[in-house]
Amino acid sequence: MKQLPLYGILIASLTLIPPGGQASADSPWQKIDEGLEFKAAQIDRQPYQTLIKLKVLRVGLERFEVRVLDTRIYGAGWMEIRALAKKAQALAAINGGFFTPEYRPLGLMIVDGKEINPLRKADWGVFYIQDNQARIIHTTEFQNDRKVTQALQVGPRLVVNGRELQMKKQLARRSAVGVTKKNQVILLNTDDTEVYAQDLARIFHLPESEGGLECRDAMVLDGGPSAQMYAEYKSLKIDIPGGWGVPNGIGVFKRKP
Repeated sequence: MKQLPLYGILIASLTLIPPGGQASADSPWQKIDEGLEFKAAQIDRQPYQTLIKLKVLRVGLERFEVRVLDTRIYGAGWMEIRALAKKAQALAAINGGFFTPEYRPLGLMIVDGKEINPLRKADWGVFYIQDNQARIIHTTEFQNDRKVTQALQVGPRLVVNGRELQMKKQLARRSAVGVTKKNQVILLNTDDTEVYAQDLARIFHLPESEGGLECRDAMVLDGGPSAQMYAEYKSLKIDIPGGWGVPNGIGVFKRKP
């Protein structure tokens, strides 16, 4: 369920692993389709305190849509992300926001322009899509002017306007979302490894030349047993299960011509 942020240590070089290949320090993003790229990364050296494995998708909104997924639309209180992605016919999906023990969502959810769950007064962030632009802002900044097509409230935020935030210290499996300076959406899962949120913030914040994801903004999604990711599209295959089902997520869809 809800995971608290952490405090970590400085960045080290990423070892990048092409799909189905060996580790390589200089492997590029793997192009799956025009506007969709994949990267696997492994950090296994100091100054990190733990082994970190990452699966990362970079999504261009000109060719692909990013949408919030709600299991209740399909008549279920919760699903594993694998099942939710298949039900929604998403090419890829990651788990979403916090929820109660009864699987009721906590925080704002807007799905295809319709508010499914109300905004919650909390020191969290809101990931949203408006006019085909992705943004992550603080809860207090969000105003729904009816032009927002997708929104998900969760947190805390990791990066704000290109600045890495300071996080509390705690290890957990994690999922996260980011927005690059080029308006690409980053979906990330720590691939069954527990990481410090501070380390994750640094990775999102740093430029690609230093092993980072070069994001303008980023925030964590629900973590721990909720953290899970699935993709099946062309050469891309990801299946990272969680410890239980979740009531919502974020999905990737090919934009119709």
